[in-house]
Amino acid sequence: MDADAETDGRPPPPIPVEVVWVEADGSIGRFAFGLPAGSRVADAFAALSADVRGAGLLERLARGELQAAIFGERCEPGDALAAGDRIELVAGLSVDPKVARRRRVEKRRALEPRSKWRGD
Repeated sequence: MDADAETDGRPPPPIPVEVVWVEADGSIGRFAFGLPAGSRVADAFAALSADVRGAGLLERLARGELQAAIFGERCEPGDALAAGDRIELVAGLSVDPKVARRRRVEKRRALEPRSKWRGD
């Protein structure tokens, strides 16, 4: 925090926040902006709604197609933001990782009759 801002009554400088997501073509979308200190994830969503792309992302978030996370940790709209936070809008898992691994092993066992995957 700026020490001069505290003493002369100026508001503290905005904290930098970034929202990232994966576009339909696989590229990474980014929206960086500053928010007042003490802002929450919901405030970042409000700022995102000002962007043309943001409105569509917020609709997908409301429908449950996307989930919000800060540096990979799931977050809620009421969670506080810190300077430099990256809010990630990610799609939920389509398959449980344990089930996906089990399916891969079963497929490999079927293709390779004599291997470490069969347990022979």
